[in-house]
Amino acid sequence: MAQPAPAVPQNTTAPLTPTQTPYFENGMAVLLNTWPALSMAVENEFGGPDSADKRDWMCGAVADLFSSEPATDAEDLESFLLDILSDEFETTLEDDSAYIVSQRILLLRRQIASDDFTGANALSEFWNKNGRDKPKVKVVRQGGIDDEDEEEEGGEGEGEGDVDMDEAPQLVAVKERVEKVVDEDGFELVQKKRR
Repeated sequence: MAQPAPAVPQNTTAPLTPTQTPYFENGMAVLLNTWPALSMAVENEFGGPDSADKRDWMCGAVADLFSSEPATDAEDLESFLLDILSDEFETTLEDDSAYIVSQRILLLRRQIASDDFTGANALSEFWNKNGRDKPKVKVVRQGGIDDEDEEEEGGEGEGEGDVDMDEAPQLVAVKERVEKVVDEDGFELVQKKRR
């Protein structure tokens, strides 16, 4: 028998309290760290040698987005995540995993806004058990790094769905190699870069 969906408060666009914020930031960071598309981009250094630092910065950017625009919806968050993947990791997705991650982040935020920390605690437990080589989840804000490993890390909490996504999506590098074109006199013609 399926469990009923958790009750979602009517006003989920209000800023989170100082008590709720760390739960949200930690859980959101776990969801991003367990997103196969982002993990693959970091492991393969699509964002260069500092790809892991860019992922940490991305977590902080998402936290800042919700601080400045608490009414952010799934489509806006998906667009934000896709822009970062494209700009920082030169990666585009051929699946809808960014939207799924966005929905999970918003569900987590709604739960925490209603003082329901079960999803956040389940994420924390999951991360502690399965974080392997990642002992801490970081949220990098403009002022520096906040280590966030106490309360939030992945797993399946009530209404969380599958946090440990099994199959990594296909990634397509945005940069394409431009073939040289040589004219009949042996001069290379300048080609316009394609995106």
